[in-house]
Amino acid sequence: MISKIKIVKIILLVVLGPLLFYPFVFCPFRLPYLYCSICYLKCPWGRLRWFLLLGMLGLNLKRRFYCSSLCPCGTIQDLQQGIKIKKFILPSWGHWVRFFIFGLVFLFILATREYFSFIIGGYIFWFLIGLIFVLSFFSHRFWCLIFCPIGTLTDIMLRIKRWFRRR
Repeated sequence: MISKIKIVKIILLVVLGPLLFYPFVFCPFRLPYLYCSICYLKCPWGRLRWFLLLGMLGLNLKRRFYCSSLCPCGTIQDLQQGIKIKKFILPSWGHWVRFFIFGLVFLFILATREYFSFIIGGYIFWFLIGLIFVLSFFSHRFWCLIFCPIGTLTDIMLRIKRWFRRR
């Protein structure tokens, strides 16, 4: 039987999923959300992206509400867990990989600016997304644990918050 929480998450996936994934289909740049300031389309997602990011991070500061309940990617991965496949567990040092990947991507974007979308072409980008989707069948919330920028930023903010609380 499907629980009420799962029904709510599926409804939110149907409502919020198109909002999150729309730019991946219709953005003229290969990596959406990064080049909204120079885009000629001026879609509403480009103007709202900072508010969306701040809202997601704000909701995550209290018990990771966005990640656990609202995120369309997390909901898709939770639905993938219903398929009975032998799962593997990431090693204990695996959660540090996310900071390394986030830092590399951040530095690469700062170093290359407008050339970043042309270096990672459309086919490579979609191949990586497909690979992450497939690996999510074998590990619980693979995207969330290794690649999600919202989760990584939330971890950084929570560590800073904890550090100030100790002081």
